[in-house]
Amino acid sequence: MPVVGIPVDRLRALLGREIAPDELLRTLGYLGCDVEGYTRLARVRCLACGTIHERTAQEEVPPACENCGADLREAHDELPSLDVIRMELLAVRPDMFDPGGLARALRGYFGIETGSPRYALAAPQARLTVEPGVRRPESWRPWIACAVVARVVLDEDSLKILMKLQENLHWAIGRDRKHASIGVYDFDRVRPELVYTVEDPDRFRFVPLGGMTAAGGRQARPGDRFPAAGGTDGPTLREILAGNPKGVAYAHLLAGLDRYPILKDRDGRVLSMPPIINSEETRVTAASRRLLIDVTGLSERVVNRTLNIMVTSLLENLPGAVASPVEITGPEAGAKRVTPDFTPQEMDLDPRQAARILGVEISSAQARELLGRMRHDVEALEDGRLRARVPVYRNDILHEMDLVEDVAIAFGYHRIPPSLVPTFTVGGERPIERAAEQARLVLCGLGYTEVMTLLLTNPEEHDRLLGRPPAGDAVRVSNPASLEQSMLRTSLLPGLLDAFRRNLTHPLPQRIFEVGEVTHLDPAAETGARDDRDLAAGIVAPRASFEEGKALAEAILREFGRTAEWRPCGLAPFLAGRAAEAWIRPPEGEHAAGSPAGAGEARFALRFGEVHPEVLERFGIQNPIVLLEGNVGVLAGLGREAGA
Repeated sequence: MPVVGIPVDRLRALLGREIAPDELLRTLGYLGCDVEGYTRLARVRCLACGTIHERTAQEEVPPACENCGADLREAHDELPSLDVIRMELLAVRPDMFDPGGLARALRGYFGIETGSPRYALAAPQARLTVEPGVRRPESWRPWIACAVVARVVLDEDSLKILMKLQENLHWAIGRDRKHASIGVYDFDRVRPELVYTVEDPDRFRFVPLGGMTAAGGRQARPGDRFPAAGGTDGPTLREILAGNPKGVAYAHLLAGLDRYPILKDRDGRVLSMPPIINSEETRVTAASRRLLIDVTGLSERVVNRTLNIMVTSLLENLPGAVASPVEITGPEAGAKRVTPDFTPQEMDLDPRQAARILGVEISSAQARELLGRMRHDVEALEDGRLRARVPVYRNDILHEMDLVEDVAIAFGYHRIPPSLVPTFTVGGERPIERAAEQARLVLCGLGYTEVMTLLLTNPEEHDRLLGRPPAGDAVRVSNPASLEQSMLRTSLLPGLLDAFRRNLTHPLPQRIFEVGEVTHLDPAAETGARDDRDLAAGIVAPRASFEEGKALAEAILREFGRTAEWRPCGLAPFLAGRAAEAWIRPPEGEHAAGSPAGAGEARFALRFGEVHPEVLERFGIQNPIVLLEGNVGVLAGLGREAGA
């Protein structure tokens, strides 16, 4: 998982109390964070786009800026180093990816603040019109939510936190921008009347963040003035996907679309091409005082929840900042909504069930206090249940069990006494596995070497080369990766013959075996097919004969405690008159689970014989071969069905 570095000094300032280093590490572990520890990061700033790059003392300066692609070793500013605590991102808690969100969770855990934080919204400061094109199949990016955050005071550190939070949310909730992507803009550079629309990727142009201006071909810089988008300046949308680092990385998200989404204002100033890149003209700098945040994506819930996390984290990180909603109209006629929506989600919890699941004594009052420390507002209901109002930034509360988990975290998993479960079951090998292991031991003891061949094959190799018709009970593979792997094997013999073919230059005799699964169509099986556990063995030698195969078969039967009734075998690939089958009857009282009514009747156990010369010729083998195959379940008295 990605690793985030949380600045220690900023975290302590937002926490509002001193905390010892060891206590912080221990507490983060209790919250479920996988903490690597403290470290000091060296930092450089790209002179082309302003992106701050962090590295440990053992790492070198990256050769190129990850944002704009500029040569970072030649064009960067050294910044003061930073003490951070490094931890892996907890994917289910993206609200703790930044110092503000993490401090908010810690204040609750320590009891400094309990209950859900209150985030007031000022009057709307912007309006957005969504045009119908964004919901058409040829330009599908249907959902958008926006907010304005004013009275912000930014410095280099807070800018870095903002950008890292944006990228981490792209990873955790947006699934690498597929389901949700975030844009942050300097709101003072655009009109408050916005349009979310689509444009022709081969005709519409704008200068992307960190991109090249048309005039002189130099790198765009903060403070540059730009002509109206859609004109002749800057690359086309398709050129951005082909030439800009972010465009190349995320071009697949727009693959197959004829029109690309664009967010712009009424004067035509471009804010971004979601989900790829923002415009250079609306870049956020330390001088920005009002931020516009948008989230676009494929799911309304994911888009709205991502915006809630982004806005509330900014309010936590930037004390004094104020959030304002945005009025969104369309794309349906008359459709209006306001985002963000800070209405809490309500969910009930039975504290008695929580105590039973966790195995500890927790009263209703204790459960209420524990949920409050996890930042839920809680009220008691008349039936003894608790009603929790989930904070608007929590994306992981989907079921009552999630509240039980919050109770456990606040109570402390380390405080739950370990105890044995009241009932036990003892695991053991399945009978068919014991029988298969017995077969391996027998054949190894007889001097055979075990091989493992492929389960996937094709009718040519599996049947035609052996001189038999295609198996009617074979499972075929839909849309196989290759023609050589178009069916599941029904026999182990083709694999042994192929192994002999591949070892023609090795000394003789060669004795190999395999114990593995074969698959047959079976209408009586739940899935329409069953797996049997078979064994197969082969001998290639200048004088390999029927007698050697008979000796091998009798040795296997003797080791399994079976006596056989011998019958002639005329099946391919065996030579007629030089092959036989062993049929066995179960001893009195032995009845395998799932065996048919005639369990006392003789059942096929194994067959062996000399391979037909025509088959040997097809495989390019000149020496005689004797093959044997059988069913492990039948040999062990388990029945063929037991191989499943």
